[in-house]
Amino acid sequence: MTEQKSRRTFIKQAGAAGALTAASYSRVLGANDRIQMGIIGSGGRGRSVMGSFNQVGKDKMEFIHVCDVYEPNQAAALKLSREGAKATFDHRELLANKDITAILNATPDHWHMQMILDSVAAGKDVYTEKPFALTIEQGAKIVKTVRASKQVVQVGMQRRSSEMVRAAKKLVDDGVLGEVAIARAQWYWNRPSDPSRFSFKGKLDWERFQGPAKKHYATPEPPRFFSWRSFFDYNGGHMTDQGTHLMDVVQWLCNDGKPPKSAVAQGMNTIHMFGDVPDTFSAVFEYPKFMATWTLCYANSYEDAWKITIQGKKATMVLDDDGYRVFPEVWKRPSIPPATIHDFKGGIPTDPHVANFLDCVRSRKDPNAPVEVGHNAVTGPHLANLALKSKTRVTLSDDGVIAMK
Repeated sequence: MTEQKSRRTFIKQAGAAGALTAASYSRVLGANDRIQMGIIGSGGRGRSVMGSFNQVGKDKMEFIHVCDVYEPNQAAALKLSREGAKATFDHRELLANKDITAILNATPDHWHMQMILDSVAAGKDVYTEKPFALTIEQGAKIVKTVRASKQVVQVGMQRRSSEMVRAAKKLVDDGVLGEVAIARAQWYWNRPSDPSRFSFKGKLDWERFQGPAKKHYATPEPPRFFSWRSFFDYNGGHMTDQGTHLMDVVQWLCNDGKPPKSAVAQGMNTIHMFGDVPDTFSAVFEYPKFMATWTLCYANSYEDAWKITIQGKKATMVLDDDGYRVFPEVWKRPSIPPATIHDFKGGIPTDPHVANFLDCVRSRKDPNAPVEVGHNAVTGPHLANLALKSKTRVTLSDDGVIAMK
């Protein structure tokens, strides 16, 4: 079968599948109580989220089809799937499986738009890993397409389903912090590259991996595959990868979930010298009533991992993997920091977010992180990347027009 004929066949099948309604979903799930799922992109993160699905889903769902461009990833994912599950290199073959009602999309960012659009066209619900899209323009297209469909799409930003973050939002909404002046997001990891893992141990469909990205090499280039987050061709780098999580919390708590008005940024490579994505950077965002900074360094683990500090005129809130703490203003020596006035113990598990998606597949309600949330969350980091590359201040108007000054 030619590629052109294969594409026509897929579109025809997708159009038929796209006619599914909430009522027909109920009939399908009534006949088979387990939600039948497929995964597209079964690398390390994909299999980790598969584990969460298997943990919280148990008798509610099962993976019956696996798609990945790398054969060892397929084999590893099949071990997390139902006995007899299928594997393929071509996502269209998986989407043509009429038994599948929902997709876990954990592909690199440059494939996110196509995988989501194709899945929705095939009548599948989607749990898609963040960042939502490779560009702001792609994100807007996905939102429009999903909202014109009947499908449930959850963006994998698990903080939206976190009890800790939801409790923190209530405190901010109740005015505990007072008027916020500045929010500071940071992520510090010591992540040296390990060239020993840059070796292939099975078949790789290199052309399919590159897909819509710029074609650089005719034969597989190990760093570009095994460390694709180090190259702008396949993602927005650490600016969007981790920034999606943290800037969404800042926006959700302090700006009704809306993106910033402008961004500036600077960055450099201090440890991952083989890539073109900065592993150390600082960005500054302008919101209508406060400022925010976003800083990352992968060469030092002081204050290991992530932290968000929100400083208001009445109190300061610090959020991290341990929970949150709220400290009163004004800080006075020798008690620095002063005793907390509010605190919460607990981190950011993925399981509640997965459970929310599975519930929405059945109820047809909007999930905790719908497409608009995913799009707004990564818009600021995208602006920062544009600022970093252009060495200018990048602004975003109310009607979505981007300008560089």
